[in-house]
Amino acid sequence: MSRHQRPGAHADGGEHVGHRHDRLEHLLLEELNGLLRGEVTDPRLDDVAFSRVELSVDYSSARAYFVTITAGALPRPARERIEAALEHASGFLRARVGAALDLKRVPQLRFRYDPDASGHIYADEPAR
Repeated sequence: MSRHQRPGAHADGGEHVGHRHDRLEHLLLEELNGLLRGEVTDPRLDDVAFSRVELSVDYSSARAYFVTITAGALPRPARERIEAALEHASGFLRARVGAALDLKRVPQLRFRYDPDASGHIYADEPAR
C-alpha cells in the first residue's frame, strides 16, 4: 500500500467497503431524490435528480452527483447555478436526511454534475 492510499483502498483506486456502506449510499440517494421531488422549493432545482452518492469511508462526507431530468449535457454556467442552489439547500438537506435516516453524524454534502448519467435519469427512477 502506498502512503497515499487509505486503509481498505484498492490499488486501482476503488474502495473496499461493506454492505452497510453500500446500503447507506443507496438510502442517501433515495432520501435526497425524495427531498428534491417533494420538499425543495427552489425553482432552479425543479429539473434536477441525483444519479449516485459516494460516501467517504469514514462517513464524514458524501459526494452527490446530479443530472437534469429533461436536458442533455449542461453548459458550465447552468451546472454552476445548480451547484450553487444545491449548496444553498445543503443545510436543509443534511438536517432532513439526518432525521429521516436517524444518523448520529450526518455527512457533509458535496455536489457534482454527473455527465455520464445525463439522459439516463427519470424522475421516478434514479440511476445507480
